[in-house]
Amino acid sequence: MALFNELKNKEVQDDQHLNSRVLIIDGLNTFIRAYAASPVTNQDGIHVGGISGTLMSIGSAIKSINPTRVIVIFDGKNGSAKRRQIYSEYKANRKVKIRLNRAEPEDAEDNQMLQLLRLVEYLGVLPVTTIVADGTEADDIIAYIAYDYLRVNGGHTYIMSSDKDFYQLVSEDIHVWSPTKKKLYYIEDIKEEFEIHPQNFALYRALIGDKSDNIGGVDGVGDKTIKKRFPILTEDRLVTIEDLLEFAKAQSSKIKIYQSLIEQEDIIRRNIQLMQLSESNINTTNKLNIISRLGEKVNKTSKMTFYKMLTEDKMTTAIRNVDMWVKEVTTKLDIFALQSQ
Repeated sequence: MALFNELKNKEVQDDQHLNSRVLIIDGLNTFIRAYAASPVTNQDGIHVGGISGTLMSIGSAIKSINPTRVIVIFDGKNGSAKRRQIYSEYKANRKVKIRLNRAEPEDAEDNQMLQLLRLVEYLGVLPVTTIVADGTEADDIIAYIAYDYLRVNGGHTYIMSSDKDFYQLVSEDIHVWSPTKKKLYYIEDIKEEFEIHPQNFALYRALIGDKSDNIGGVDGVGDKTIKKRFPILTEDRLVTIEDLLEFAKAQSSKIKIYQSLIEQEDIIRRNIQLMQLSESNINTTNKLNIISRLGEKVNKTSKMTFYKMLTEDKMTTAIRNVDMWVKEVTTKLDIFALQSQ
């Protein structure tokens, strides 16, 4: 109830149409968290927490945000190829084993892939649009849809992901829902928590790096140092690399951090290329395919098929109170799905 009131108070009520209030979900990010955290098994004792956990997480976001449309984005084949051309070690640490909160079976990798493929089939019978584009990461597709497609049409976008890179997109009409913190981020929330304006969040991240993507930052630069020595990043204006370098050159040469930043300009520029999302990194063919997919009709919920799949997978008890879950999650979305047909 508190979150609902927060949404009502912070925003002018949208004209209710299909794309007025869109929830975009980082599909793989959501699935990996669910797979690692949920120990749920089916009636045969086979782990199905990736499927059930993802559906529950999506359902929770839908009930909290009350969207008119839901879009789930997955990484395409060779999605990281473009960034690896810039930096060959990009995401080189992603092959490490996922930390589970349970014993890991011998066929865990196969089980994980089977669950992911089956999850996509479940999403296919719900009023959800799924999108994937080869050679493109989910981050870029999400940013393109939110920044270049939906914003032009006057809608509000809510991005669901635990990936902090999306904070750079937060604006008057783009918000980020953190499923781990159960928190919705507006401009003032980013400023309050990180003491950085969202417009400058990509540059801030470029300075400190991102261990999860194996991106090193500027030597000697940490979170506290940035906030102390580079107050311009807190300002309500877009700070460029040139602005930052000019600021550093104007400071005392006795403070080592400013000289380090100047000497490592190439690292900052590389990191911005890897981490920024506001300038599209998608080729024209994929853009056209994404727009075409967004223009397709949204299917209404096929309840019979959904229940049949749960029965086939022996997952009828994997989702708590499944009848109520289906009703709460799909009723409003089904109404707006009719607008697309």
